[in-house]
Amino acid sequence: MKSFSRPLMLVLALLQVCHMRAGDVVTVCGQNVQNFFYSLDRGRTTGNSVTKSNYNTEEGRSIKMNAITDALSIYEADIYAFNEVECCAESLELLAQSMSLKTGKSYQPVADGLSYDLSVNPDGLIKSGFIYNAAKIEPVGDNLSTAVGYTHIYPAQMRMQTFRSKASGECFTLSMNHFKASTSDDPTYDVAQREYNSIALLKGLDQATLDPDILVMGDLNTGMSELSLNNLVNAGYEEQILKRDPYAASYWYYNDGSLIDHVFANSTMAAQVTDAHIEYVANPHSTGSKYTAYSDHDPYLVMLNLEAQPVPTYSYKKATTCTAGVHYLIVAPIQGLQVANPVGISNSYEYQAGAAVTEANGYITMPDAKKAYIFEDAGNGNYYLKDYYGRYNYQKGTYYSTNVGTKSYVDEANCTFSVTMQGDGTFKILNTATNYYYLASLYNDAPQFTWRNWNNLGANQYLPWLYQYDPDYSPTGISTINANALPTATRKMMSNGQLLIVMPDGKRYTLQGIAVEK
Repeated sequence: MKSFSRPLMLVLALLQVCHMRAGDVVTVCGQNVQNFFYSLDRGRTTGNSVTKSNYNTEEGRSIKMNAITDALSIYEADIYAFNEVECCAESLELLAQSMSLKTGKSYQPVADGLSYDLSVNPDGLIKSGFIYNAAKIEPVGDNLSTAVGYTHIYPAQMRMQTFRSKASGECFTLSMNHFKASTSDDPTYDVAQREYNSIALLKGLDQATLDPDILVMGDLNTGMSELSLNNLVNAGYEEQILKRDPYAASYWYYNDGSLIDHVFANSTMAAQVTDAHIEYVANPHSTGSKYTAYSDHDPYLVMLNLEAQPVPTYSYKKATTCTAGVHYLIVAPIQGLQVANPVGISNSYEYQAGAAVTEANGYITMPDAKKAYIFEDAGNGNYYLKDYYGRYNYQKGTYYSTNVGTKSYVDEANCTFSVTMQGDGTFKILNTATNYYYLASLYNDAPQFTWRNWNNLGANQYLPWLYQYDPDYSPTGISTINANALPTATRKMMSNGQLLIVMPDGKRYTLQGIAVEK
């Protein structure tokens, strides 16, 4: 039998201890509860199923509430995240009170300040919201909308809240979302609205400044093939349910199930997700009668170990080719090296400012991927250019600024780019319709990236380099520890998407026990 090396034995021992000592485990339960209303004067007087209970009576409301909490209380989750509860404080208060009675724990609603005028909208508005076990969890900071830039699209149904574990003090941000359903007569419209949802969400998540770990959940009303979810993947969010069960389904169309309720995690959060799955037993919609189910969606559970606290790094090396689907930094040598910032999240166009970066060992290493771009295949050897937030970049007419918008905006502007490497290693990114190209220059001594159609470059004007993301590179000097001290305990860290074990002596190993150079 082959003997294990000492580093591998240390890693295996560590993993065994981690298994025996569960750490700071937090359970999150999510579900679309299909319109749980507090108000009784909504005019809903028909229907005899739990999903369509008569809300003109307190009895009908109680039937719905008890059906939800009877089913979900068995999980005793630390946080429950709901879609489709009435946009008022009382809806979450009732659910928290009922959950407390059935579990013996103290559940509290997260205050969000949301309400609506019933006289203006008698059918009412719905929201996403949270209740939590106050003995174990506490909310940190404000409850915020992630519908940034598109306030007409579900501002109450796209919410986020940072939570702190009282046991360890570790935090993470949970975003619960409801994207546009496919309910209109024009399916193209619904798809476009979900694209708006995803762009707004990625911009809204920039508000998560209290902790880098982000968990995104909710009824996103589509499968993974749609652009809205591809935007999340391109931004570094990984779907956690399908990662564990490629055949999972949360919503059933007659006899065909599909997964339209999703759980996404960014790289540091994904390293702390120990399980994510659909619960087919609690709600009989998928396994029993659809007419006695309390919702047309099944719930899902996510288990977290918050004691795993990796540090993300993203490293990029100078590219010699442009490949569709690969992430790049756009860089130019203006006053040192400058990387192109994306258009501001509150703007639809601007001259793009530069941000100073440094290169070490041929790589530029960043703490996140928010300045990276992806070239998307546009056919005929050309590309679309897309930023971290899922916005397509385009240039139109004789304007020097960069515009951002959805896919339809780019197509309407007839804006695709050819990308050609020059003899000096720079790239000419050319709008095939206007013949304007991308360059970096100084304006009032400030680095910026703009579009021009000049025949020749002047002083302090440069075509950019492309730096390509390299997931296999482990940058020098990136560590989870203070530069003046070694860790006192074994820790985990994330480097370029790879989870590493950091030993007390500072040495680092992969989960397979292979030593990694610093």
